[in-house]
Amino acid sequence: MGTVEFVALLLAGIGPLLALAHFLKLPATVLLFVAGLATGFLPGPAPIQVDPDLAIGLFLPPVIYAAAVRITPHLLRHLFLPGVLVGVAVSLLTVLGVAALSRYVLLPGLTWTAALLLGVVAALFDTRLFQEAKGAPHVPRALTDALKAREMASRVVALTTLALVTAAMREGAAPKVAEAALDVAWALAGGAAAGFIIGRAVLWLRDRAGPAPVEIAVSLAAPYLGALAARGLGLSLAVTIIAAALAVSAARVDRETGEARTSAEARISAMAFWEEVSLLVSSLLFFLAGLAVPEALAELGGCHTWQAGAAAAGILAMVIALGWLGSLVSTRLPPLAAALAGEDAAGRAAAAGVMAWASTRSVLGLVVVLSVPPAWPDGTAFTEGGLLLVVVALVVLGSVGLQGLTLRRVTRAAALQKGGDTEHEETRARTLAAEARESAGAGDDVADAAGLAAERRALLDLRERDEIGDEGLRTLLREGDLRKRAAEGNAEPGAPPPRP
Repeated sequence: MGTVEFVALLLAGIGPLLALAHFLKLPATVLLFVAGLATGFLPGPAPIQVDPDLAIGLFLPPVIYAAAVRITPHLLRHLFLPGVLVGVAVSLLTVLGVAALSRYVLLPGLTWTAALLLGVVAALFDTRLFQEAKGAPHVPRALTDALKAREMASRVVALTTLALVTAAMREGAAPKVAEAALDVAWALAGGAAAGFIIGRAVLWLRDRAGPAPVEIAVSLAAPYLGALAARGLGLSLAVTIIAAALAVSAARVDRETGEARTSAEARISAMAFWEEVSLLVSSLLFFLAGLAVPEALAELGGCHTWQAGAAAAGILAMVIALGWLGSLVSTRLPPLAAALAGEDAAGRAAAAGVMAWASTRSVLGLVVVLSVPPAWPDGTAFTEGGLLLVVVALVVLGSVGLQGLTLRRVTRAAALQKGGDTEHEETRARTLAAEARESAGAGDDVADAAGLAAERRALLDLRERDEIGDEGLRTLLREGDLRKRAAEGNAEPGAPPPRP
């Protein structure tokens, strides 16, 4: 089978595999990985090889952007201590701790380059399975917000470390401490500035784009412009893309007037678009990782295979332990401490356990290992690449399988007292938004323009005071968008067909 036919078959098969996983009540990522693994064991060479630069340049930007555009800067502001600050500390400890454990205990003789790459992978996590398992309603909203802030922080730390490691690989020598510190400072500060500029530029262009499909197509430029800027200027990829996403999410609605910048159709469609992009890219990466494993296994002996499995188990155990310790510190910091005020020491320990268990290893880890150059600058093969792929695949799949399948039971067993406060907050916010609409003179017209603007102002005010979360804000804004779109009657959806 040729490459073109294989790619077409792969794209055609992702949807049915996702549906089969839902039917079997299995994590879709596990089934996709197994499908890729089975394909890799078929006779003959692998029908497709992942280019390292392609993994970083094509797959990474939309996954980071799709996660970051769902949040607002308020989340990072309100959860700075238990989310951002603790997230940075835990990520640094994870990178260094896993690297040292791998090099000296689990895989003796491993080079520092390979050990640090394992540390980078171990530090990356996401909370998608936590949301899919419907675990969030059983815990305080501040806990889920802290996890989201930590997720963003982990990506900045891990991907900045990855940039330093890959730069050292290309140059054949480790950078000096002072030089590395200056590079990191430039990468972070410059990335934040460049991302903000890119986000505002995309917003300016979207304001003038017209039909909803064109607006969404313009938004697709944000992550890739961020990636190009980061690559060309030596900036942090994660910071640049996250800053661009936050610039876009913060300006969806004018704070003073309550007017939305784009059409209701564009906002509704964009939400579904980025969720779909993230789902498809993640699915593709799990399949490609499974496809690459048989070749990696062929480069290992039986002893190495068992050693890789033991190393993966040790890394996952250390990651969960460090995550629990960091989460235990988070429970003592505001506003998470206030949300857990009614819990005793055992309750706080249980809350920390939920946070650690909800942090499943991310698909971005697969991107990291697939992006490793196959050779050193002098042309010598990077012989540890196969071992890294096997260990990383086992870590990610073990995390998804073990934690993902038990998340619902873990969150319910924790029995935290303020579980379900998100629903209460949304109910209250919905009431206050309706009162604001009535005060604006909208009456019974739930799609009145002035009434909707008043609703949005009220909701933004609640978010600024941290009386509602980002997901609740998105949900209620979307309800207003749906009402407005339904009231437009026979308005033609989308753009007219292009003229030749």
